[in-house]
Amino acid sequence: MAKRVAAIYDVHGNASALDAVLSDAEKCGVDTIVFGGDLAWGPQPKLVMERVMSLSGNIHFIKGNADREVGERYGVEQGLNNWIAEINQWCSDQLTEQQIDFLNNQQEKVTISIDGLGEVLFVHGSPRSDEEAIRKDTPQDEIEPMISSVREPVIVCGHTHIQFDRTVFGKRIVNAGSVGLQRAARGACWALIGPEVDLRETRYDYQKAAKQILESGVPMASDFAEHVLNPPTEGP
Repeated sequence: MAKRVAAIYDVHGNASALDAVLSDAEKCGVDTIVFGGDLAWGPQPKLVMERVMSLSGNIHFIKGNADREVGERYGVEQGLNNWIAEINQWCSDQLTEQQIDFLNNQQEKVTISIDGLGEVLFVHGSPRSDEEAIRKDTPQDEIEPMISSVREPVIVCGHTHIQFDRTVFGKRIVNAGSVGLQRAARGACWALIGPEVDLRETRYDYQKAAKQILESGVPMASDFAEHVLNPPTEGP
């Protein structure tokens, strides 16, 4: 049984934010890490993949929709918008064959028994789909069919980049937020799970991160840098 789990979601190629969260998680004494998807789509995909693939210990990886799209080189033919497709294929080009294989072989979901909480289901979007969003204000009747087949009492998700902790039809649903492209928060967002739920926000050197992003060569680098410097105060 895990005692303290770091739920690290939606890194989106932000290496500085990831490093800060990993350091914070170590200080919190976590014994398990769950990466909840969307690792590499962003300005520093190769660096982020190098960092996570070098980690040792009890670590789980869940495939997000962006991991699937980078790993399988999605473009406009698969329904992506032009600008998303351009960044997506740039990210794919930065990665080694080993890193691409790693993305393509992640799990869709994982269940972990955690001290104080019992069985906890970790998914990227919803238990039904890595593209389906559970938001802090999604009506309960819309959520019910997404979770009706889930046996675990606690569900941890991401995808929307905004943290929340709510109970719907007897299921506690926790959104860990986004490490690299957070909304409605200033720092890198993640969740410490067990024996309680602690939604955390880790500060890091935003100016340094923005400078590195501008030098990365990613399409729309200035937009990524601006997001780091001035995150949106609200989200969709």
